[in-house]
Amino acid sequence: MNKEYIYCNQSALEYPLDECIEVLNKLDEEEYIVSNVENKNAQIYAPEINFYIKNTQDDISKRIINIKKLYDIRVSAYDLAQDMDYEEPVGNKLLIVSNKDEEELKQELIDLEFTCIVLNPINIVDVNGHIGKLIFTIRKEEELIDLETDQVIWYDAPQFAMKQSGTYDPNIIGLEVALNSALTNKGSYKYKNFIKYDSNICQYHERNEEICGKCAEVCPTVAILKVDETKHLNFSHIDCHSCGGCISVCPSGALDYSQMPRIAFKEMSSFYKESVALIIPRKMELESLHVDLPKDVLPLAIEGEKFLHEAHFMTLLQTSGNPVIFYTDFISKGTGDVIRIINEIFEKKYGKQAIFTCKDENELKKAILNIIPIKECVYGINEEGLNKREIFSARLSHLVGEDDLGVVKTGEHVHYGNITINTDTCTLCLSCVGACNVRALTAHPQDNTLRFNPSICTNCTYCEVICPEDNCLTVIKDEINLNPDYFKQNVKATDDIFECIECGVGFATVKSVEKIAQIMKPIFGDDELRIKTLYCCADCKPKVMLQAHMDERINA
Repeated sequence: MNKEYIYCNQSALEYPLDECIEVLNKLDEEEYIVSNVENKNAQIYAPEINFYIKNTQDDISKRIINIKKLYDIRVSAYDLAQDMDYEEPVGNKLLIVSNKDEEELKQELIDLEFTCIVLNPINIVDVNGHIGKLIFTIRKEEELIDLETDQVIWYDAPQFAMKQSGTYDPNIIGLEVALNSALTNKGSYKYKNFIKYDSNICQYHERNEEICGKCAEVCPTVAILKVDETKHLNFSHIDCHSCGGCISVCPSGALDYSQMPRIAFKEMSSFYKESVALIIPRKMELESLHVDLPKDVLPLAIEGEKFLHEAHFMTLLQTSGNPVIFYTDFISKGTGDVIRIINEIFEKKYGKQAIFTCKDENELKKAILNIIPIKECVYGINEEGLNKREIFSARLSHLVGEDDLGVVKTGEHVHYGNITINTDTCTLCLSCVGACNVRALTAHPQDNTLRFNPSICTNCTYCEVICPEDNCLTVIKDEINLNPDYFKQNVKATDDIFECIECGVGFATVKSVEKIAQIMKPIFGDDELRIKTLYCCADCKPKVMLQAHMDERINA
């Protein structure tokens, strides 16, 4: 039976650990969930444990509690992860692409039991597929032929080639790393599904016009491709690098990070009450980082560095009541926009910085010295069933309260906004409601109103595109109004119900009936009967026409 926590005592501690953590002087053959050292028998390597122990200034009693927390945080993420393991068979066919003969490299690869050939890049027309099944289209004399290989070592590989899994450029990663990668992946390539997708709220899926597609634009590989004919997204999990950049720019929250979905991040955030979260992506190599951690600063280890969006940060801020420190040498386009937006909001409300970004050790040390608690922002909500817009809206609404803090501009990669509706031309046809798949626009038959909640609008503009009326619906782009009305269902249009002149049943709005009548009267001319039907419900129209026909026959 698997045990959960192991601490390999690399250097003797001067205090005990929680009894659920098994302390070993050397690794054994038992299987564990979380370990503080790299261990083939542990599911998770958590370097933040050693980092915290070496650098924290917490007192001993707090250390014991926090070390246990760090194990618990990792297990909560592990238990709530929604990724699955996959495996792709990879044969021994390897292609060398170079404008040199590369005979020495070819022989080395043959000695490693690869079957390989050397190809000049000038002959390559296109590359498709993925590791284990890469298809090269090459020009041979006047003919195009397909060549299949498992992996490729490509000197000075063009960008389109580097998007395919199984492609290694020695001029970027070094020949030794390229060879080791090819050798490691020979036989089978293990990968996960890092992306979870909900097409119901996707702003690209099956739209009549292309409204979104940011995820495919920022993807550094071919993991996400747009199918323009059907407006569907195709996902190739084997090509995904797990960076998460697509998630931070997804306007509706249709994409989520499978290794750390929103539900897992919410659970992890609960461990940071009254602590400062120091977010550190896996790539940042904690083992070589040396910085004193003041009391109550606790590392939060994450996998990809680009997936964090506004709901993540607001959840962590309003749970901890403290600023967040993000230690990373790269900020994705979406995450960068979000950090700027949230910092502007907190500056307007509290006069304090909410999120510190640090790309190196010196910046991290400086940020730690400038931490000012933000206890007044603490707020909890039940996030179950909510998408990221709804989470951010609920949390931001509480922060704004009854204040009017002005306007914050959003940006190129994170969009919020508003709409205006011309009530003189709106007929309440509700095409816009049908077009809005995030429930920002809603119809309310109880009082014949069209309402709009700008705080959950993705600013996709599809409602504007689909509106059949001229000069009616206009989208206001890229701004958040920090006042109470921005978070409410505001009445944008209303009308009386027109009652059928025959039976008295309401069947449409007055404006829509009048508009149709205005269009059709010139066509019907002096035909009073047909004009009369314009003011009848669907049930009475045929009855009126039939009665007139029967009366005409009787009178004849």
